[in-house]
Amino acid sequence: MIKATLFPIATLLLASNWFYFSTEIKPSVAIALCETNPIETTGKRESSSLTTRNAERRETTILLEIVPEMMKFDQDTFTVKASDKIILEIDNLDGMEHNLLITKPGTLDKVGAAADAMLRDPKASEKFYVPEIPEVLFSTKMIGPQELYTLTFTAPTQPGHYPFVCTFPGHWRMMNGIMKVES
Repeated sequence: MIKATLFPIATLLLASNWFYFSTEIKPSVAIALCETNPIETTGKRESSSLTTRNAERRETTILLEIVPEMMKFDQDTFTVKASDKIILEIDNLDGMEHNLLITKPGTLDKVGAAADAMLRDPKASEKFYVPEIPEVLFSTKMIGPQELYTLTFTAPTQPGHYPFVCTFPGHWRMMNGIMKVES
């Protein structure tokens, strides 16, 4: 029954495409029709164009976007100077809520495991899925879809690689990166 129904439809679609494309298309037009701007899916990037630093005021502003429907941040890493005032603007372009935590170096797995354990806590959503452990240095509330949230803090004095992560249930393994603190 399905084959009998799909065969005439497939034949009609193929025939209409043959008649539609039977006119000659120049190679340059065909290439232009095929060109796209691919989304970066392998590796992540650090974008200096989204980071501005005022050396006189020792202040750095960073725009960090949440990529729609991909469960990732648009930047894998960003760099700040130790003890600078950091203004981290998080733009949630996704259709669901996310948060952001900055943790001590080398603690991503521990913080992620603590976030997973929060699923047993009936008040986890009231805590914005932020584990109450000393490894968490800075955190946001849950940032709604299409919301821009500003997190302001002073960068750690100790240089190092500080993980940033979304700890909404199930996100932390994919939605993470590194804040590089330099002296």
